[in-house]
Amino acid sequence: MATPIRRRNARGSGALLREEILAAATDLLDRADTEADLTLRGIACAAGITAPAIYAHFPDRDAILTALAEQAWRDVVVEIREAAAPGAGPRDRLHRGCATYVAYAQRHPLRYAMMTRAGALTPAAAEALGVVTRGLADCRLNPDGPVPAELPRIAAALSTALHGVAMLNRTGTPSMWLSDVSPADVITTLVDSAVDQLNRAEENT
Repeated sequence: MATPIRRRNARGSGALLREEILAAATDLLDRADTEADLTLRGIACAAGITAPAIYAHFPDRDAILTALAEQAWRDVVVEIREAAAPGAGPRDRLHRGCATYVAYAQRHPLRYAMMTRAGALTPAAAEALGVVTRGLADCRLNPDGPVPAELPRIAAALSTALHGVAMLNRTGTPSMWLSDVSPADVITTLVDSAVDQLNRAEENT
């Protein structure tokens, strides 16, 4: 396939080209059957550049995938914050945010698989965990009181459980655990459990 003719960016606009490469890679990934379908040649073609031009911004394909995953984390954080907009109670906002997270994984299964592959907490993933932690903290019985030391542990447990729901629910095939129970009901149970744990910890603080 011939590379489409692309108008050259103005001098000093390398960051723009980098974003265009990531946008092209994201679009290709969303339309791919497997991650292996995402190639440097295909990304370059979609971005309207030659394959060697990519190396000025990314040393290899893995670097593109890493940047793509970080961008996906930032995107899901934006969606969570929009879904949990002011106007509802803290528990409802937390529930909306958790449901948005699971829905993102279902809409973008390959993105989500890449997002959650890293062995360590990346900056954007840490931001997402922070959003969940702060949302959970807002559900305390006394929001103006001291924050229980157990908050990070409970938030991490909630995030881990949400990851399980997201992984089981990211395809159209029902899982054995979600065949008779809706993901929404499971999310409600997880949120209620996390809030109850936090409230008990607060009472003992």
